[in-house]
Amino acid sequence: MNKAVKTAFLFSLFLLALSVISCTEKKPGSSGTADSLSKAIKQGALIYENKCLKCHGEDAKGGICPNLTDDEWKYGDSDEDFYKSIAEGRPGGMPGWEDSLGKEKIDMVISYIRSLSIK
Repeated sequence: MNKAVKTAFLFSLFLLALSVISCTEKKPGSSGTADSLSKAIKQGALIYENKCLKCHGEDAKGGICPNLTDDEWKYGDSDEDFYKSIAEGRPGGMPGWEDSLGKEKIDMVISYIRSLSIK
């Protein structure tokens, strides 16, 4: 991944973290933003395991469906593009999940997918 792409990705991840945090009410005793993002990623991983793993693979590197850990995205790599793919589905087998997951859970899945490429 070249430096410009990596910088853009990290900035996008930062913006995603801010959006997740702004949508989450801070509870007394919470340690703050990193904790909120960590929780969103963990919840996203659980949703991925239940809804996405069968097609995208246990390690998210593909299988029936595309690899989610690389930087090749057929329908775009912005959070909005990811949201549209997950919410509405895509031709060839990707179902739409908006009705069953809703915005908050889809955002958690996006947080999880974003975390895969920075490991």
